[in-house]
Amino acid sequence: MEAVEIYLITGLVFLLAGTVKGVVGFGLPLVSITLLTPFYGLVDAIAIMLLPSVVTNFWQAVSGGRLVVLWQRLWPLYVSGAMSTVLAGSVLVQIDAYWPTVLLGGVILAYSLVGLAAWQPSKPGARETWLSPVTGVVTGLITGLTGVLVFPLAVYFQSLDLDRRVLFQAMGIYLLLANVALASAFGWQGAFPDGITRLAVIGIAAGLAGMALGQRIQTLLSAEQFKRVFFVSLAVVGTLISLRALVS
Repeated sequence: MEAVEIYLITGLVFLLAGTVKGVVGFGLPLVSITLLTPFYGLVDAIAIMLLPSVVTNFWQAVSGGRLVVLWQRLWPLYVSGAMSTVLAGSVLVQIDAYWPTVLLGGVILAYSLVGLAAWQPSKPGARETWLSPVTGVVTGLITGLTGVLVFPLAVYFQSLDLDRRVLFQAMGIYLLLANVALASAFGWQGAFPDGITRLAVIGIAAGLAGMALGQRIQTLLSAEQFKRVFFVSLAVVGTLISLRALVS
């Protein structure tokens, strides 16, 4: 592809991904990786996503005033997630992307079906002691191999029944740490493609513009309506990604 086409595709993808995040509060890595993978391949798509995601998640992690309290409660989740993300990310850049791409499609499809079902998991209670690190490990392994950070993490956070603002910050802390961990793995393995800085700057600018647009859309469309369209679209795209990888 020509440089202009690359920049245009990247900008449009992050504009859409930022819009989704602006409306529903999450989804920038999920949408950007989903749409960039057919053009760049999974590894390069993840590399392009990392810096814009770190920037957009930083403020989410530090805002809310509950950083210390959340860390004291959820540090096993955060630490286990970051460590397993580094491990799996280091493996991803050394293997063929065939099965990780199939896994990406499967994770996207599974997450979309859970979202459409509006399933409400039960509170973990005393099980939180071991569920927290287990969820971190599983999510971290999936993140390292696919770049997708929401499953099963989002389901676990939903079960904690946190206040909306607290949940927003708790998710932000995990997303920030996971992105930094994955970026470290990619940097260690020399997996960042040439020209990544320009693509990252385009992604940051387009992502922030999309977030502003998404916040405006919030006033016109209910979050529940948008989520339904979002999850249906993800189900279709996730299925297509897996099928495309399997038949290629």
